[in-house]
Amino acid sequence: MAQAAGSNAQIIYDVETTFGTTPVSPDAKLLPFITETLSRKRPLIQSNIIRGNRNLTKSVRGNVDAGGSINMELNPFMGILLKHLLGSATVGSGPPYTHTIKVAALPVSLCIEKGFTDLAQYFLYNGCRINKGHFEFKSDGYIPFNLDFLAQKRTIGVTAFDATATDLGHLPFEGFEASMTEGGSPIAYVSEVVFDVENDLDPSNYVIGGVGLRRAIPEGKTKVSGTLTALFETITLYNKAVNFTESSLAITLTRGTGAGSAGNESLVITIPELVYEEDDPPISGPKGILTKMKFEAFYDNDSAASSIHMVLKNTQATL
Repeated sequence: MAQAAGSNAQIIYDVETTFGTTPVSPDAKLLPFITETLSRKRPLIQSNIIRGNRNLTKSVRGNVDAGGSINMELNPFMGILLKHLLGSATVGSGPPYTHTIKVAALPVSLCIEKGFTDLAQYFLYNGCRINKGHFEFKSDGYIPFNLDFLAQKRTIGVTAFDATATDLGHLPFEGFEASMTEGGSPIAYVSEVVFDVENDLDPSNYVIGGVGLRRAIPEGKTKVSGTLTALFETITLYNKAVNFTESSLAITLTRGTGAGSAGNESLVITIPELVYEEDDPPISGPKGILTKMKFEAFYDNDSAASSIHMVLKNTQATL
């Protein structure tokens, strides 16, 4: 029998309306990915009993810990995942369509299936909720977009839960399609912005009679934090950290016109209220000096009422 190859694997996903339950009429999407670590783990628990010899008794099973990460490249058709990362999405009339995504109570859950197609083995994870999203913006190349999930359970089958999953294609955004403002004004000397969106999911909700599965995975507060790396050309940006001055970041990815029609998609990610952490720039050698500005977002009085929000324009009618 031939060994399964990663190049033949696939991931598909769909929205659950009931936590931990695969949709009766699935409408799955194919998810382009780089690597993944989704798994179900179940520890063995050993007894401390003493019975007159040095041998251990048979272990018993612990609770199921399901989840993992998926590493991807950000593309214009990942709006469902962005909605499940932040919480809510509203859509304007179209086509093309404008989706506004903000922090709110998280949607119910997703089901995610990784398929080893050359072996006809499909690992289906139900009750998936996003614990953290990670974004990296640089001057060139693809935009890394990674998600960490907690899940309720995993089952294995010989067929995909949706044999006709929709392939939306994969035309990822690139660094050359990005522009940025800081404090509401264009900024030309930033070399990298990396940030996380964390939902502080609670993994501990196991109950008696629940056969080791999580009954719920409730979210906590949303935390948005990251690091802006800039060429040290001026003290202006760093003074915001020294003076504890509120600022903002907005990163715009634009393809073509950015209006949302095919080949003209766009995504604007805005962090409207943030403060920088003070940390003097080091001199690490004779070459150019960089300053790394750690930041944390918050919500106080911005009109969007969200510590981070996104506006996605594409051809999808719903998320």
